Amino acid sequence: MANLKVGIIGLGGIARAHCSAIDTLDNVEVVAVADLFEEKRREYMDKYDIPKGYPTHTELLKDDEIDAVAVVLGHQLHHRLTVDACNAGKHVLVEKPMALSLQQCDEMIEAAASNNVKLMVGQTQHFYGTSLKAKEILDSGQLGPLMTIICYMSKNWNFASRPPQYRSRFHGGGMWLANGVHVVDRLTWLMASQAVSVSASIGTRAHYQASDDTATALVRYKNGLAGVAVSVGFADGAPNFESQVICANGTLRFSQHGEKFVKVGQGDEWKDIPFDDPPVEMHHEWKSFVESIEQGLEPPTSGEWGRHIMEILFAAENSAISGREVILENGLSWTHQRHGVPVTRNHGWI
Repeated sequence: MANLKVGIIGLGGIARAHCSAIDTLDNVEVVAVADLFEEKRREYMDKYDIPKGYPTHTELLKDDEIDAVAVVLGHQLHHRLTVDACNAGKHVLVEKPMALSLQQCDEMIEAAASNNVKLMVGQTQHFYGTSLKAKEILDSGQLGPLMTIICYMSKNWNFASRPPQYRSRFHGGGMWLANGVHVVDRLTWLMASQAVSVSASIGTRAHYQASDDTATALVRYKNGLAGVAVSVGFADGAPNFESQVICANGTLRFSQHGEKFVKVGQGDEWKDIPFDDPPVEMHHEWKSFVESIEQGLEPPTSGEWGRHIMEILFAAENSAISGREVILENGLSWTHQRHGVPVTRNHGWI
């Protein structure tokens, strides 16, 4: 099969990670970029040997050579650009967070379905070498039944260098949507269940801005268990990106950033577990996206998965405002696959 030809829409910092990941794969290539600024287009075209550059996404989407696009612009643009791309017949990998409302998420999912294209949300932390090893250990059953999980992302918010839209909740900014999305995604994936309800405290403690910088959420799941997601952007401190999993016959800790490790605890001792580290962090993410297109599979972090993560995030905000536990829209019933598409063993809902 010919290489999958990709267009990158938006050339902020994260676009470099996408281009670098694509460079590690033999069956996909970037053939075009789109950005308002000519100097940015030229920078990427020169560095990654990309033949075409467009000033707008609408011009890029008219390019018939392009099979798929990566939408890597600001949070407030994910919905519009994804719907436009799907309607143009392009497969879409959209950065997290998926969108700013569940209605927007639904419209993105419907656009992909009605145009028979794949929609995948860039929940990168599914695809790290550390995460894949941790999930493999849990799935093996060697630690026994799961009991609870705590996932962290506490780090410097870097207020001075953060673009204005990421300081404003109106535009989808704040620590909770920008980085709590990773924590909730990680927690839900490890929990291997769907969420029922959320009780959360979210606020702004360390910075003068129109969005949050601290959040702690207790998430209850349909398997009868509960886990905690902690997402904090402090002004000064030392970072923590760890996940801590407690099972009946053992414990598990792992982290990708700061310290990089996977550890299993048994017999009152922690043992370092080796793991395969991909050449770049987004390697397996792009590999999975390409495979879903080539083989007609549901992507591991599909639109439905991304929507569920956003549902948890929004419910947590609702809980913080009301001071009450919030039952999710589909909390009292199971969400089910709505289409007859095959899935892989690395599927997000497992």
